[in-house]
Amino acid sequence: MTTAPPGRRTRGVVIGLTVAGAYLLVGALSFRGGLLPRAPVLDGLQPPAPYQWVKPPPDRAKDNQTPSGATGTIQLTSIGSAGSVSTPDNQASILFDSNSIPVPPGQTSVRVTITPLDPSVVGPPPPGGYHYDSNAYKFDATYEPSGQPLTTMTVTIVLSFATSADHIFHWNGSGWDPLPTTPAAQNQLFAPAHSLGTFVAAGTKVGAPAKQVSPLILVLEVAAPFVVIAVVLIVVLGRRRGKPSRPQ
Repeated sequence: MTTAPPGRRTRGVVIGLTVAGAYLLVGALSFRGGLLPRAPVLDGLQPPAPYQWVKPPPDRAKDNQTPSGATGTIQLTSIGSAGSVSTPDNQASILFDSNSIPVPPGQTSVRVTITPLDPSVVGPPPPGGYHYDSNAYKFDATYEPSGQPLTTMTVTIVLSFATSADHIFHWNGSGWDPLPTTPAAQNQLFAPAHSLGTFVAAGTKVGAPAKQVSPLILVLEVAAPFVVIAVVLIVVLGRRRGKPSRPQ
């Protein structure tokens, strides 16, 4: 059986590690929508983007960006109404499954509108020491072509939050009703809802906004194990190369 010379094996290891390093570098550069804006290689390491407020807190007044609303259409078919509508900044979404809403005769779609609001204008925060940790979002939906509002539904509301929210609340006209809430992703919550209206994320803890970490630091953190492996392999291969060959 023929084995590759030690020098060739060493070059192979170095080339492989170089490719891995390039992969990590591309992943880091893609964090802010740079080289690979649609499919970041290391997306799981990216901190959440700064929250976009309707009425920003004082420490965000200078760098705050206006949040987005959204309008979308859910097609109605014989097998149901599955689909979703999200704001372009992904701070608010509504999810429909195939059994979310009844399909009345003659109706072909549902038109959904999401509008960001200042929650302090809606009403005071929920009791129990809660503070607002997101915009309020008003969700409206009507059947098309009739324009009749949806009155029966089971949908999922997804809201992003700024720092430390742990509940989604629904405005009932005079106060906030807590919904059964589950963390969905980094700085996201989701909750089932049986009616639309205005929703907000709130929490009792006071946290600091997630800091944006330099892509270079992230690359160094991820690449460190590769560097250690490279050093070990080079040392081992070097020792093997230095050993005399056994007589045949």
